[in-house]
Amino acid sequence: MFVQHWDERLSQTVQHRLLDRKVSYERLIRLECYKLIQHLNDPLKEPYEGLHMWW
Repeated sequence: MFVQHWDERLSQTVQHRLLDRKVSYERLIRLECYKLIQHLNDPLKEPYEGLHMWW
């Protein structure tokens, strides 16, 4: 039951302001992971800013 609701939530979409398209919550999590990995690989290049929910 919990896993089913979790999967449903991850598949819901929101309009991404910077990408100007709809993305799923699952994709948002993946994008945040990529940003964090990029920051950990080169912390001086670009500071990491976490996702700010705008909806």
